[in-house]
Amino acid sequence: MYLSLSRKTGIALNKTSVSNTVILENAAGMILKMFQDIFENKKFLSPQDLISMASITKIRRIKKGEHLARSGDINYRIVIVVKGLLRHYIIDEEGNEKTMLFVTEKQNSASIETIVRDEVCTENIVAEENSILLSFDHRSAQKVASKSKGLVFLQNQRLKESLYHAVERLRHHTTLSPEERFTLFYAEFPKLGQRVKQKHLASYLGVTPTSLSRMKRRLMP
Repeated sequence: MYLSLSRKTGIALNKTSVSNTVILENAAGMILKMFQDIFENKKFLSPQDLISMASITKIRRIKKGEHLARSGDINYRIVIVVKGLLRHYIIDEEGNEKTMLFVTEKQNSASIETIVRDEVCTENIVAEENSILLSFDHRSAQKVASKSKGLVFLQNQRLKESLYHAVERLRHHTTLSPEERFTLFYAEFPKLGQRVKQKHLASYLGVTPTSLSRMKRRLMP
């Protein structure tokens, strides 16, 4: 059975085509709504900017333990966490995981070596919780941004934020004591410590799991 999409156009689609069209329209609407929520305080972005970004973006659902990228990959995908938690880590020469970054809701994750220098990535990116992500290709985003001052400004703003946090983390590890890093982490992310494995948190803070347990008993109320 065929259903007429429009009497004026005379276009006819079967039930499956109509259903698929509705699904695509609903998905596009969901993505746009997610972008509106994530960038609600970015007043410099126009409605067309968000529509343009939504047009190149897909919703991706990944399970806990699933990797978005592994060391050695070429990864041009940028993701924004709608719900869930990601972790960036490297593996040292002794085979130990070293946690570099946690990525939570409304934050973005990418392989910086590929994005900036077109090189293979050195970090692994894994889901620490079942997660819902907005995913788009950096190269497509560049093309879209080239037509919008608002999106260029957003790119520059996010790059500056990433650089600032990287420098701050380096400063914390070189000038602060483990106790100070612990206190600062829980001041900035009071709930994150309950969502991550303690061995990963210890690695991020640059301490052993045993030292982390001691600091918790001593420093937490």
